[in-house]
Amino acid sequence: MRRNAQYQEAASAVLSGQVTVDLSAISDNVKALKQRTEAPFFMAVVKGNAYGHGLVEVARTAAEAGADWLGTAQLTEAIALRKAGITLPILSWLYLASQTSATILEALENDIDVSLGSVGQLEVLAGIAARLGRPAVVHLELDSGLSRGGARKEDWAELVAQARQAEIDGTLRVRGLWTHLAWADVPAHPGNATAVAEFEDAVREARDAGLTPELRHVSSSANILDRPEFHFDMVRAGLAIYGLAPADHLDPADFGLRPALSVTAPLVMVKKVPAGTGVSYEHQAITYEPRYLGLIPLGYADGIPKGISGRSVVKIAGRSVPVIGKVCMDQFMVDLGPDASGIAVGDTAVLFGDPATGAASADDWGAAIGSHGDEIINRIAPRLPRAYANTAYECPDYQEPAAAGQGNVA
Repeated sequence: MRRNAQYQEAASAVLSGQVTVDLSAISDNVKALKQRTEAPFFMAVVKGNAYGHGLVEVARTAAEAGADWLGTAQLTEAIALRKAGITLPILSWLYLASQTSATILEALENDIDVSLGSVGQLEVLAGIAARLGRPAVVHLELDSGLSRGGARKEDWAELVAQARQAEIDGTLRVRGLWTHLAWADVPAHPGNATAVAEFEDAVREARDAGLTPELRHVSSSANILDRPEFHFDMVRAGLAIYGLAPADHLDPADFGLRPALSVTAPLVMVKKVPAGTGVSYEHQAITYEPRYLGLIPLGYADGIPKGISGRSVVKIAGRSVPVIGKVCMDQFMVDLGPDASGIAVGDTAVLFGDPATGAASADDWGAAIGSHGDEIINRIAPRLPRAYANTAYECPDYQEPAAAGQGNVA
């Protein structure tokens, strides 16, 4: 121990971790992905506060790096981007179709494209557009097997017929046709080729009905990297722009991608314990020899998964040390080993970040709990402060947009 103390408390009163986002990584990842597609248009998906990285900050960075479109799940996210002065085209796909929806009206007023997957949604959008006095710009979504949003193939003919009539009436403009693949994270799965063939049939049917869509889009991150024949007119990059693996067999580093987000926290306590010491609740871990334990002031309230204990490591003073004992609400323990020399209270613990630095990655943590890196980064709590590296503009903390009239697609 540097200060030769068995039990020490951090001098700093700040007992919080920090999320750091390297915006140059976002920029470089967007550029690297654009080089892997011949599709004329590239969408950066920034849903969920840009996968926890910062909605406005990532959107601006992606735009500067050459993204042509932005994608959000909820309309309030898209509206927040417009209020931040971002003018790129935006597609948003989750909303509650209600004739009284002020959120839909505000989205249309702000030139936000919306997804449309049912005649019921069409009727609502057309009614709001009629009151607004200009057509709603939409992308018709085909349900090609995911069973989420979109029209099933048996309902597609009616949807495109009604959409064409709404175009004639001046309440709708169909800019795009799209689908999302049920096996998007397994690019070689035969279900993808079947779904794409179904999508191509749907495109022909839409054109036969008189629609003239400018954009056809199917591919998300894994298919951008692995299935160029699915790229059509636009690709939608989500996980990959954040440097995370969109499929188990795709290593981001192989494509020149690197994680943009890291989570760190101070080591706030170090103590030596004898053999046979139980650690944390229920003593799920017991030391087999004298050990040094370290305390990290983050827990499941901050998004640290309980299942990470005994399955992953954090990096402290150049050493990788395992998480030990049950993760608590606001803290967890690490095993510093029988010799903690070179480690002291106040040292920075890197939970996960860029593996090129020797830290575990979010993908490593995801694999450790039987999931993926996207779950890890998306569960990080808003109470952790965000800091942005390599940015030339002010980055305020994210404020969740007010959810007026929001919900799942009807």
